[in-house]
Amino acid sequence: MNLIEIFSILIIHWIADFWLQSDKMAKGKGKNWKDLISHTGLYTITFFIGGAFLLNDARVVIFCLITFILHTITDYFTSRLNSKLYKEGNNHGFFIAIGGDQILHYVQLFLTYYWLFKI
Repeated sequence: MNLIEIFSILIIHWIADFWLQSDKMAKGKGKNWKDLISHTGLYTITFFIGGAFLLNDARVVIFCLITFILHTITDYFTSRLNSKLYKEGNNHGFFIAIGGDQILHYVQLFLTYYWLFKI
């Protein structure tokens, strides 16, 4: 994996997981499926657009399908944990959990990319 691929994944993830996620999605994804699926769907579309532009390869569809499923599963659990920690005022635990959530996303993204495009 070269630096352009690594930085592209990092930047697309940041845009999709933070910049494009609305306040409603961020607050609601731990409580209801509509906000969770809205977030992970928009996240996946962002990766599809970025991947199609950068790679021009049909495997982007498989990458996006895997990413949608795993991002939804991860956020299903981590958003509930984060909501609980935030409500309790446990700021340290909240930020540790957010960091853990991000590590899980990066591991999934890099492993999926490597598996599909580098092996």
